[in-house]
Amino acid sequence: MTNFPLQNYIISFILFVILISSVKAQEQSGFLLKTNLLNLVAKRPTISIEKTFAKKYGLELSYTSGELNIGHYYKYDGFLLRAKKYTREIKTRDAIPFYGAYIGNLNRKIVRDGYYESWLFNQKEKNFEASSVRVGGNFGILFIPGKRFALEGSTGIGYGKYISTTNYTQYAIPKGYFDFQLWLSVGYYF
Repeated sequence: MTNFPLQNYIISFILFVILISSVKAQEQSGFLLKTNLLNLVAKRPTISIEKTFAKKYGLELSYTSGELNIGHYYKYDGFLLRAKKYTREIKTRDAIPFYGAYIGNLNRKIVRDGYYESWLFNQKEKNFEASSVRVGGNFGILFIPGKRFALEGSTGIGYGKYISTTNYTQYAIPKGYFDFQLWLSVGYYF
């Protein structure tokens, strides 16, 4: 596997922002302020703000953090920038599908003691902290049942590349990871 240098991530991010910024907004639709309810399992809320353009495009910035202790300790925080293309004009009382791309960072701390073996895979002890850059695609559905209340279900699938790590065990840690996101957001449209 070839190494994808940090400058390539930065260049990709700049091109991503230029692409989104070049969308000509004939009619400004508004803002969505949301939180991912599923992240409450990880003891902390997710905060997202989305600016919609021409009632068909969206640019969303999210901050997420959390802490889980299910089988192993996992603590994370990071930012996510998602670009969205809605398949129809955004309007109330309509479920509007969307698709797009995302880029972000994620700081992780993972601790798993001992050796874990299951019918699906084997896992060695892990104890590391890492910062990563992640990119991928996302799709979902936005529903605005009334004038201001908004519901959104979405998922994202991509790849995360570790750019700095601190390993506290003798075992090697992976160079990257499969990035999967699941969102069930509620919010306010203004």
